[in-house]
Amino acid sequence: MTAMEKSKQPWTGEKGFINREMLEKYIKDLTQPIYYISGPAAMVAAMRKMLNEANINDDNIRTEEFSGY
Repeated sequence: MTAMEKSKQPWTGEKGFINREMLEKYIKDLTQPIYYISGPAAMVAAMRKMLNEANINDDNIRTEEFSGY
């Protein structure tokens, strides 16, 4: 596991939840990539919902859920 609080280099990248606005900063056409979502069921469902609301086709979304978090 990464212990960022012990890192000598501060994190300068994005922080917080991934949302449509964050994706649009880095991806020109949101409908083109294949999205891979992995994690707790609630997070996977929330990400799929956000992508569907951004008109991402389900064929471009791959998911895997991990319980026990």
